[in-house]
Amino acid sequence: MTRKAVDTLILDLDNTIFDWFAVWFASFEPVYNELIRVTGRPAVEIEEDIRRVHQTRRTSEYSFLIEEIDALADLRATTDIRDTFHDALELSRQGRDQNLSLYPSVFRCLWELKKKGTKIIAYTESMGFYSAYRLKRFGLDGVIDVLFSPQDHELPAGVSVENLRRLPDEFYELQVTEMRHTPPGELKPNPRVLLDILKTVGARADRCAYVGDSLFKDVAMARDVGVFDIHAKYGESQRRPEYSLLQRVSHWTDQDVQRERAIIAKGHDFEPSAVLKDSFAEIFMYCDFEAFTTPKVEKDSELEVKNALEIWKKTVDVQQHFNDLEMRIRNFAITVVGALIAAVGYTYQQGLESRILGYEFAAGLGFIVAALFAWFAFFVMDYYWYHVFLRGAVKHASKIERTFKERIPGIDLGNTISEESRAVKIFGIFPTNSEKRLKMFYCLGFVMIGVVFLTLLLATSNKSALSTTGTTPSQMAVPSAKTESK
Repeated sequence: MTRKAVDTLILDLDNTIFDWFAVWFASFEPVYNELIRVTGRPAVEIEEDIRRVHQTRRTSEYSFLIEEIDALADLRATTDIRDTFHDALELSRQGRDQNLSLYPSVFRCLWELKKKGTKIIAYTESMGFYSAYRLKRFGLDGVIDVLFSPQDHELPAGVSVENLRRLPDEFYELQVTEMRHTPPGELKPNPRVLLDILKTVGARADRCAYVGDSLFKDVAMARDVGVFDIHAKYGESQRRPEYSLLQRVSHWTDQDVQRERAIIAKGHDFEPSAVLKDSFAEIFMYCDFEAFTTPKVEKDSELEVKNALEIWKKTVDVQQHFNDLEMRIRNFAITVVGALIAAVGYTYQQGLESRILGYEFAAGLGFIVAALFAWFAFFVMDYYWYHVFLRGAVKHASKIERTFKERIPGIDLGNTISEESRAVKIFGIFPTNSEKRLKMFYCLGFVMIGVVFLTLLLATSNKSALSTTGTTPSQMAVPSAKTESK
């Protein structure tokens, strides 16, 4: 027998690594029996009502069945339905937990594959919340690399998950295993979904094995894709007497049920590539598991150029954004400092003074100090903040331009601008670049403020002239009424 080299294992969860049917039946039966007892209706009517809800929600394990089933509409209007079904719900939880365990050897085998570096993928039709909860309970969070499952159903109106959960959210949610959703409404067997899974995880069909309990949902689908198919025969539950109840209340369509019945009755026209009769551990008889290696994929040259051009365009937009911010900062700096210097002129015209520790100073000196602090703050924000971002964007665009210069004509705009910027000479003598010009701009501002500061500091007051006339500058400028009458 030829053994298969496998670096990616895809697992069906239900009835492959644990007895899903036993869990479902143990949790469903108490609620089902209580529905019949409370309503007093025939079982066939209750089953039809249940199936309508399950088909609407696209799952046969709906936690809020009693909140939506038509048979309880009158009772819900007068009582708290969960109080009425309290005992049945407790029996349901107990039955679920008592039966929720992995098949023998599953955990040990999966842990062995994990140590080998084999990628382990789970693909199930059970919705995300239920599947994540089970993996947490099984201790497989992190052992399984990626979980693919349908999106969760919506909650009924007025129902809060927080009020129903007994444990913190972290208990129910996966912390390590990555969770992804299959397309809405897509169920097994669907070769296209399986192909998408292979593409998503970067696996090759010829180095992949798929294990499932259903011949027509799992094995046949894997064969269609070219994946090594393994039938978990030990997990078959279709021949159990209670299985007919699942078929009667299931979310499956009549066509799905009839198709499965026909396969069970007539058998199948193919033999699985491998059959696990008694336990999951038999998988080592057929497969040599190896560490997963991402296959080298040849780059699509045209797509690579297209993506690079889009990234370059975005990078240039970022450059323009930060350049615009820098120009706004400088304009705002000029406006603020100009206003403070104008205030200095006003205080000087009014002859205002400040007294500090017995010393008198022109009041305008305070505005000059404020202007110095403001100008310095704008410099720090400009040079050590946004100019750094601008330089980073320029460097990143330059890398792209150097890489694709030969393949994308005209893409070296950034390099051309940088070269021209470095070639600028002040008065045709002093070579500068953008950073030197930025520093020069703020240095000239500091010099200007310093000149105003020194001028005001060294200025002398004309108090003697004012005291001789006995008038203030403002009074001197306004003629008296007597003078006008003369």
